[in-house]
Amino acid sequence: MQWLKSTYNGNLQEYIDENRKLMMAMETVNIIVPSRLLSFTFLGKLSGDPKIHQYIETLSLSEDLIELPDLILSKLQDFHNNSFIQEEPLKSSVTALLSESNHPYKILYYCTNGKHNPICTSHTKQECFVENPHLKPPRRNNKRRAQNNQHVSAHLSTAQALVTGNNSSTSPSELIIDCGATHHMFNSREMFSSLQTTPPLSVCTGDISSSLSTEGIGTVSIICGKQTHTLTDCLYVPKLNCNLISLLGLGHNNVKINRKENHFNLLLGNQTLFKGKIMNNLMKVDYLIPKTLITQIPKLWHQRLGHPGNQIIKSMGLPEADSKCLTCDKNKIHSLPFNNQFEQVSLPLDCVHIDLVGPISPASVSGYRYFLTIVDQATSYKIIRLLKKKSHAFDQFVLVKKGMENLHDRTLKKLVVDRGGEFLNHQFKKLSEDCGFEHIMSPAETPQHNGFAERAN
Repeated sequence: MQWLKSTYNGNLQEYIDENRKLMMAMETVNIIVPSRLLSFTFLGKLSGDPKIHQYIETLSLSEDLIELPDLILSKLQDFHNNSFIQEEPLKSSVTALLSESNHPYKILYYCTNGKHNPICTSHTKQECFVENPHLKPPRRNNKRRAQNNQHVSAHLSTAQALVTGNNSSTSPSELIIDCGATHHMFNSREMFSSLQTTPPLSVCTGDISSSLSTEGIGTVSIICGKQTHTLTDCLYVPKLNCNLISLLGLGHNNVKINRKENHFNLLLGNQTLFKGKIMNNLMKVDYLIPKTLITQIPKLWHQRLGHPGNQIIKSMGLPEADSKCLTCDKNKIHSLPFNNQFEQVSLPLDCVHIDLVGPISPASVSGYRYFLTIVDQATSYKIIRLLKKKSHAFDQFVLVKKGMENLHDRTLKKLVVDRGGEFLNHQFKKLSEDCGFEHIMSPAETPQHNGFAERAN
C-alpha cells in the first residue's frame, strides 16, 4: 500500500503533510487500518533521526496517543513548529506555505512561553499580548453579576437633588415632588418596608457647601388618598432636610400636573397619582405611612414575620429583638437522647427484660386480653405468652424461666421490669430472693429504660 511506501527524507513538515493526505485518501475509499499499526508506522520511520529520536520514544510510550494517529501527527506538527521558532529565522517561504499550500487541515499557531510566534499572522510582535502583557485589555465585567445587582443600579452614578438645600421652609417629614432629582430619596428609615445597606454615594444638592451621602437603597410604600404607591430603588439619605419623589423616577411619560390655586394633582391619564399643596413654589404631597410600617416594636415585628432570626430582621432594615422569644425557645427545645444504661452481656440468661401489654379490645376468640413479652438481652431471643388476666403474668414467667434454665443449663442472673403492678408484688420479690437473681425496676413514666422489651412489643 502507498502509506507503507512513504519515506522520511529529513523534512518533517513534508512527512506530516504526506501522511495526512494518505489518511484522507484511505478514509475516502473506506480502507480500514488498525490505529496502533498506523501510529507505530508513522513513528518508526522517524526513529532514525537523532534530532527527534527522544521525542519519538516518548510518544510511543503513551497508550492514549498510540490509539489516535491523527493526534500523533498533531504532536509531530507541534514539535516541528517549536523547533522552527528556536532554530530558523522567519522566511518568506513560510508565508507562502500558509497561503498557497493545499494542506488538508487548518493549522492554528499560538504564542506561548512569553515569546511571539513568528508564524502567527494574526498580529505583529509589537502587538503580541504574550510578549507585551501590558497591552492586553482589561476583562469585561461579568454580565450575570451585573444582572444580579440590578436593584443597586441607582448607585452607579452620583445622585442629584437640585431643588434641596438649606431650605428653612421644609420639615424633615414633608414629601416633595422634585423634577430635578435623579432618584427617590427619603431621610427616615422607618418609611422603608425593605432596606439594603450599600456603600456610600454622594448626593449633589442646591446647596454647594453641604455634603450628603446615602446609606442604603430599598422600597418605600406611601398612601395618597385611597391608593398605596410602592416606590422602588429609593435612596436612604439620613441628613436630607425633606423627602423627595423624583418626577422622572416615576417612569411615566404621559404624566400631567393640574394646578388649581394652591393645590395640584399629578395625573397619569385620568388617574390621580399624587395630590397636595403648593407652598413656596414646592409641590408638597399629602401622604400617610401604612400602619404596618409605623410600629418599631422589635417583638411585634418578630411575631408578624413568623418568628425569624435576628439576621433576617437586620437584613430587612428593622430593629433587632432585645429579648428572647418564649415561643421560639419552646419550639427549639429537644429531648435529650436516652443513653443505653445496660451493660453488655454475652451469655443467655445474664439479663432478661419483660413487659406486659394490654388490655386489648376486643379480646381474642379464646378470651385472651394481654400478652407477656420476654426478651433475652444477649441473644435477642423473644418469647410471647398470652394471658387472660394480668395476675397470670407471674405463673407464665416462672414456667418460661424454668424452661430457659433447663435449655441453657444456666440460671437467671438479672431481670429488668417496669413499675407495673403485676411486677411489683410479693411473688416476684420472693422469687428473686429464693433464686438469687437481681430484680431491676426502671423509673416510672420512662419506657426508654426498658427499651429491649418495649421495642419487641
